[in-house]
Amino acid sequence: MKNFALLFAVIFLTQVFVSQAFGESVKEQPSLTFIDLAGSMGEYEKKNISLTGTVLGACMSGCKVWLSHEQYKKGDPVALVWAKDDAFKFKKDATGQKVKLQGYAIGKYVDLCALKDKEKEAPKQAAAEVAGKDKKDCAPPVNVQVAGKGEGEKQLKSITFFATSVEYLN
Repeated sequence: MKNFALLFAVIFLTQVFVSQAFGESVKEQPSLTFIDLAGSMGEYEKKNISLTGTVLGACMSGCKVWLSHEQYKKGDPVALVWAKDDAFKFKKDATGQKVKLQGYAIGKYVDLCALKDKEKEAPKQAAAEVAGKDKKDCAPPVNVQVAGKGEGEKQLKSITFFATSVEYLN
């Protein structure tokens, strides 16, 4: 009877520790629309997420697609989506289809302060004044996605998404 109780206790404790150890890795990934991702890129960048959007076009070899939202208009944000490690190919005729992707996104940013300083550079005398100037007056427009604090003011230029899986929804 003691052996049975000991065996039961070991099995119970093993199950508790295993579920805690692996429970975090099984945690459900946040599911985002393309608009959600573009609006809060800094929060989700380089994190494993689930992304839903509409395919705007695909390359003829199926290695990449361009993704945005359903009501896309010229000038709206777009993500270039690659199959991570060429693990699969996208449908070549997927234009207009809604897809759900698993993977992670990386943003490319434009340094607004550097652009503003570059515009101010002219003769050598003016450049010397700009170099010592405090960059606090270099605030971006209100509707611009800005990178994390301490990095200077940066605007999101483009999104690259590395997909580990794709599901065609329609």
